[in-house]
Amino acid sequence: MTHDISYLLSQIGREYEMYNDDGTYQGCFYPVQVLYPDKPRYKLRSADDDKNYNYGLNKIKKHCKRVKPDEIKQGDLIVTRFRDELHVAVYYEYGKIIHVFRGHSLQIGRLKMFKNYLVFRVV
Repeated sequence: MTHDISYLLSQIGREYEMYNDDGTYQGCFYPVQVLYPDKPRYKLRSADDDKNYNYGLNKIKKHCKRVKPDEIKQGDLIVTRFRDELHVAVYYEYGKIIHVFRGHSLQIGRLKMFKNYLVFRVV
């Protein structure tokens, strides 16, 4: 069951939390988990997994297909590398994304803040 993007928008301002109540990782995946609650969450094998770009990217590839940036639609995942960490956002509309950074709350940002990114569609 996929939620409507309006439900995700209602969560704007929610504080960053590293883990879900069941111990699975949440972090910047929070907006993805809200929008796609039926997709599996993943457990970190170690604290270093949170900083491992390829580990997170491989998890995304299991449930998504890559699409070209010019084919982007509402609900698609934006994946970028921040230092060596994976950062994930949800595309909203008109160049806007919904995402959360460590130490901040869930917010609306601009896609153009990322120089390089990949786009994935949840399947």
